[in-house]
Amino acid sequence: MKKTTNDWLTWIELDEKAYAHNLAFFRQKIRPGVELSVVVKANAYGHGLRPIVTLAQKYGVDSYCVYSLDEALALRAWGIEKDILIMGPVPPARLDQVIRENFRLALFDGQTLAKLDEATRRLNLPVRVHLKLETGTFRLGIGPKPDELEPFLTRLRQSPLIQLEAAYTHFANIEDTTDHSYAFQQLNRFKKLVTYIQKAGFTNLKLHTACSAALLLFPETHFQMVRLGLSQYGLWPSRETLVAYQIKKVNNNLPVLQPVLTWKTKVSQLKLVPAKETIGYGRTYQTSRPTRLAVLPVGYADGYDRRLSNQSYVLIRGRRAPLRGRVCMNLIMVDVTDIPGIQIGEEVVLLGQQDSESIPAEHLASLIGTINYEVVTRLSPHLPRIIVNSDNKKI
Repeated sequence: MKKTTNDWLTWIELDEKAYAHNLAFFRQKIRPGVELSVVVKANAYGHGLRPIVTLAQKYGVDSYCVYSLDEALALRAWGIEKDILIMGPVPPARLDQVIRENFRLALFDGQTLAKLDEATRRLNLPVRVHLKLETGTFRLGIGPKPDELEPFLTRLRQSPLIQLEAAYTHFANIEDTTDHSYAFQQLNRFKKLVTYIQKAGFTNLKLHTACSAALLLFPETHFQMVRLGLSQYGLWPSRETLVAYQIKKVNNNLPVLQPVLTWKTKVSQLKLVPAKETIGYGRTYQTSRPTRLAVLPVGYADGYDRRLSNQSYVLIRGRRAPLRGRVCMNLIMVDVTDIPGIQIGEEVVLLGQQDSESIPAEHLASLIGTINYEVVTRLSPHLPRIIVNSDNKKI
């Protein structure tokens, strides 16, 4: 029997129309023929891998980027036949699965290249690799000096079943600033490394450098493929990215990005607390007046950060209800004294919009000293996720 929101204490709703709008917006930002690849790693940035892939398929993305082999295998198990790039390390013992499933594989170290060569020869099957070039982020990648590539390229020439399909890089500082000079230094390093690779005989490469911020701001980073991550979900990579976008005075008739995710719960209990009583663990909040509390069945076990204690608010009937006391493992308490008529079972928004009020991921991030990426990505995988239209009709 299919469950509904009546069966859940807390759940996440994904707005299909918002997701469709965001994809359409980014599709028109790129040239015809440029591959639009959506990044769905980390449970689709906390939004839910399966429902997001369902929407991505429906609205015609070209390919997928994931972090792990297990994520890629999940997509295949759900019938996804489009190309999938695995961007993270794969244990050598599991390279056979990469080859058999015809996944694209990010390549960034010689040991993996040697193991991959051995596996392709043993299976007599080809594999497509995307060479990850180090241009200044100093995470995964080869470089930044061209001569560091030579041993790699030599081994690739000797590996007939390893097909070098693409080369790519990732920007270190394109989101956190409105001064993008370092990003362009990286872009120039990337171009030099690509020229070196092409002169070594590897031509017709697919190139990709653009994350969401680069896709929004710099068409010269689009090349033959873009990797659309956070912003497919309607979130800006940073305030600086939004400011830079506004400075460019990009004209668009529609709202640029529409958040896809709303996190909801219900009132479990209501109680009247006298003045001068303390609430919750550690007695961190004392009432200054008779206070009506609503107890909500959600806590840090669900991804509602404990640092939000006594800081944030939730939305009930389109009004703000502030947190009182510490966030518990499974419960929080909010003050509904000034919101008359609240009933047990009433719907509450923890993250997202209700009527004219909203709680953006950026607001929660600012309260706990982090970024919107972390706020949504840390939402527990055990939370039910459902797709809704903008009118909340389930699909």
